[in-house]
Amino acid sequence: MMYDILIQGGLVVDGSGAPGYHADVAIKDGLIRSIGILKSVQAKRVIQADQLVVAPGFIDIHTHDDLHVLENPYMDVKIRQGVTTTVIGNCGFGLYPVLPETRHYFNKYAAGLFGAPEKGELGYSGLDDFFAEFQKVGSAINVASLVAHGVIRVAVMGYDNRKPTSAEMEKMKGLLRDALRSGAVGMSMGLIYAPGLFADTEELIELSKVVAEEGGFIASHMRNEASYLLESIEEMITIAREARVPLEISHLKAVGNSNFGKARKALHLIEKAKMEGIDITFDQYPYHAGSTTATTILPPWALEGGHGKMLERLRNEETRAKIKDNLINGIPSNAWESMSNLIGWENMMICTVESDKNKSLEGSSIKEIAEKRHIPPLDLFLDLLVEEEGRIILIMFQQDLDEMETVMQHELQMFGSDGIPQKGKKAHRRLYGTFPQVLGKYVREKNTLHLERAIYKMTYLPSNRLGLFDRGLIRPGMVADITLFNKNTIDDHSTYAEPAVNPSGIEAVLVNGEIVLENGIFTGIYPGKPLRRSLSNDRYKI
Repeated sequence: MMYDILIQGGLVVDGSGAPGYHADVAIKDGLIRSIGILKSVQAKRVIQADQLVVAPGFIDIHTHDDLHVLENPYMDVKIRQGVTTTVIGNCGFGLYPVLPETRHYFNKYAAGLFGAPEKGELGYSGLDDFFAEFQKVGSAINVASLVAHGVIRVAVMGYDNRKPTSAEMEKMKGLLRDALRSGAVGMSMGLIYAPGLFADTEELIELSKVVAEEGGFIASHMRNEASYLLESIEEMITIAREARVPLEISHLKAVGNSNFGKARKALHLIEKAKMEGIDITFDQYPYHAGSTTATTILPPWALEGGHGKMLERLRNEETRAKIKDNLINGIPSNAWESMSNLIGWENMMICTVESDKNKSLEGSSIKEIAEKRHIPPLDLFLDLLVEEEGRIILIMFQQDLDEMETVMQHELQMFGSDGIPQKGKKAHRRLYGTFPQVLGKYVREKNTLHLERAIYKMTYLPSNRLGLFDRGLIRPGMVADITLFNKNTIDDHSTYAEPAVNPSGIEAVLVNGEIVLENGIFTGIYPGKPLRRSLSNDRYKI
């Protein structure tokens, strides 16, 4: 047989967690066909992999690449990390389903995270329309999608802070079911963001039952990752138990000095739920700083009614004074917490702004800017929100590094970048370096993880969670999504100040059996595919 590609002499780390072994890998028609010492076989292309690790393509289970995959077919920020599949629709944000009658709410909701599109409007009526556009544009990377609870709620209820009526609930269930039957892998929630934060547990259970019926899973940015972290995990476990649905906890961490130690307690809660039969996993990014939209700092009531109402409240003297009081003193009898009190203005850095006049502020902390302008940090922050119409992305230094490594070592943990790409703007360094950071810093330098274990967390574990059972392993019959890297040189070179720096060590990347990156050069081939969840409920059949 004439193979298409022969990868020769590499250390195969197959994604299962088993020890690596030296072997050749033969590929034909997009699939891995043979593995072993293949001395006599012929191939159209031979890749010499001496001194390289041959691994399944990495799966980034938590991203915000929704608009990026439509505007950047190379997807260089991911391919250069060895990522072959990106999972969009996280944290309750996404680009579908959008209804004409509530599009005006959606436009403001989505633009704050994704930015403005190069042409046309944001948003699609459903997953089929989104994937049709994705295939029309072409991509070097595969895409799987969660359907976003926040977008569904915006479509049906706008920004109302109330329970849905029976009719509204049925409409939301219909939109959710349509997305799942189009191949969405599950539903994401963003319970710290409006309008997701307006949803009560009962609403989330009812929607999650639809996800369970259709064979998907739920993923959640929980209500609180600080003082009420454990209570937030309990809520998600309750939802998973009542709905009988698999659960993915997004970017697990404990925020703020006063809460260091709670992530270890969170692991105990997760382990207990697992022992009780809950199908639960979680993801994590390998940096102690996080990133989010600046409007999440505001008290929940300030976000009711949508983006325009929020800006009106910030401009009104009376409501602005109330917002300031809440940010300083909290809200009585309310679990909401002021992030500025938890981590301090000195640990909040401006990542991106919308206007040219404030571009010089990017890379500086709120406290630094306030001191230069001789005004209190809180006033500076609220002034900037008004000036930028709320479109500010923050980087927040908020985790304990030792505890972060403890979370990283847990058997139920997997990696996700949680990067927020906006064309022409700065981003958190995790967008550019997550997977090389793990393999360079936490495998080679610190020995936090063994190589085989780290790759398992980047490949087979997320593929199994996603129900993508033809990927995530180097085995005959599996799709040839493959990453070749040098374990001695792989590294993340990005910084918070200068994030857009390419990592080193990724030598070649194959997507669906096609070479998209070789010797650091893109081939110009776009073999990426939309990956749809199987409509079978037999999630565990391989």
